[in-house]
Amino acid sequence: MTFWQENYTFIKDVYDMRHQKMAEWMENVEKAIARIMADKVYTSAEFKRERDNFHALCKDLERAEVKKWLAQILEILMAERAKDQRKNEFEQLDALIKKHEELIPTVMKTQVMVDLYWRCYAYGDELKPHIEFLDGIMLSSTREIAPSCVENVDELIERQEKSLVQLETKRAVVRDLIEKGRKILENPDKPKFLEGHVKRIEEGWDDTKNKAQDRLKLLQETKEAWVGYAENNDTIAVEIDKGAEEIKKVKKRFNLQAAFEDLAKRQEILKQTRDSIMGLYNGIKHNVDVMSITIPDDKKKLIDKEVKALTEKLVVVSQFEEKVGKIDEFCTALKNFDTSLKSIDEWMMGATKELEDIKLSSDKMAPEDRVARTMDLQEDIAAKIEVIKQNAEQELALLPQGDKVPADAQEFKDELNRITKYVTDLQEKTKQECDKYSEDVKFWAEYRTGIKEFTPWLVQAETASQEGLSKPSNLPEASALAEKVHGFDKSCLDHLKVLEAADSAAKKMTTHKEADAEVAALKDRYTKVKSVADEWVKKVDTLVKEWQLLDNTVTELNAWVAKDKTSEGENQFSLEKMESTLGELKNIFKEKEKLVDNL
Repeated sequence: MTFWQENYTFIKDVYDMRHQKMAEWMENVEKAIARIMADKVYTSAEFKRERDNFHALCKDLERAEVKKWLAQILEILMAERAKDQRKNEFEQLDALIKKHEELIPTVMKTQVMVDLYWRCYAYGDELKPHIEFLDGIMLSSTREIAPSCVENVDELIERQEKSLVQLETKRAVVRDLIEKGRKILENPDKPKFLEGHVKRIEEGWDDTKNKAQDRLKLLQETKEAWVGYAENNDTIAVEIDKGAEEIKKVKKRFNLQAAFEDLAKRQEILKQTRDSIMGLYNGIKHNVDVMSITIPDDKKKLIDKEVKALTEKLVVVSQFEEKVGKIDEFCTALKNFDTSLKSIDEWMMGATKELEDIKLSSDKMAPEDRVARTMDLQEDIAAKIEVIKQNAEQELALLPQGDKVPADAQEFKDELNRITKYVTDLQEKTKQECDKYSEDVKFWAEYRTGIKEFTPWLVQAETASQEGLSKPSNLPEASALAEKVHGFDKSCLDHLKVLEAADSAAKKMTTHKEADAEVAALKDRYTKVKSVADEWVKKVDTLVKEWQLLDNTVTELNAWVAKDKTSEGENQFSLEKMESTLGELKNIFKEKEKLVDNL
């Protein structure tokens, strides 16, 4: 022991140094593990350095010789040392050994993770050229393009098709890489960045392919638009010229059937022309819309100018529509004109027959009927004359004037002239016929006026004559009744004059059989009313006379009685005279009562 004790300080320094080296080694291992398991995403080169460093640190992981040497040397050194120092040193060594034992599982696990992480970084390195390839395709498929002609578009299409071929060539490789990444992702300890790598290649492939296909589709549509724009411009120019020529062929036809047949033909041509031109124009606008996505601004301005000039030429469609519309209106007006002439022609036959019937049946018709029928016919003719005037105005507007008139138009003119002359002659004949009975019209009006005044009065008078007279209770009432009856009688006489005037007017007409019958019937009714009036006058006159006599007799008797009461009267009073007067008064009263009862 003497050697160890004599060299304690030196040996203790060596022990502490090796103890410290062990502790530093474990600290370096922990740091290496921390760097490897950190969230930082390394490049593969950086991670390789960390991996190599970790592996180098972990070559002699168990450190059995070191731990054995430390335990043996410490036992020797502490053999003759104080208990406290011995305890402290052994506790430090135990702590070191315990830490080492706890570190080993972590290192073992980290070694597995290092291998997994290295596979992931290697996978990333494997992806890199393919992702760069996809980025290149994506860039070429999304960068701005501005082809100024169809040849430029063809070049771009060729390039894009090559890009798609390249994509298709790498499809299997990329699919294998995606599948490989998914396989690694199944490991629960996978690093977070791996999912991003797999997602980037997976979505990058789909996005790049879609963008490449979209760009190719756009280029193909752009080419179609360029070609369509050129072709449609050539075609629409031809169609516009054809439309202008067709407008010149739109003319009025004066044969009604031919006019409508030609109208139908022109309307069909108009429809075809309009559909063709507007279809081409809409196609050109669509072509321009597609081309505008990619063409440069200077080319776009030039195309806009061309489209504006083309739009101005579309006026040919509206001109065609306007001209066909006018022909449509003309055909409708011509048809209405023809219908009106035919209607009047048909009416003329009936009107002529009506006039002949009036002439032939004049002796069998009442004058008022003949006058009424003749006037009705005149009104009809006058209405038709107005229609003919309107037709004449329409003829001036519809048909050509002058010396050189087409035969079809001349037929309408001749028919209008024929109808005009016929109706005018018919109007004159009807007027002559009506003039023969002009006085009858006047007397007929006077007759009807009298009848209209007499008839209502007669109805009221008949009602009054059937109601009878009221029975007066005194002389004033009897006098009032007499005045009323005399007024009724006077009204009868006055209205008899009205009836006689109407009868006189009727008798001045050419024939007045029906009027005579009507007047006779009214006179019979009047005679009955007048006889009642005469009877009433007689009765009330007698009644008033008797009542006045009765009233005078009573007055006289009262005066005589009053006089008899005087001294003079006493000498003149005669009983016989009084009895005689009273008897007379009684007889008068009875007669008055009888007359009242007989009212």
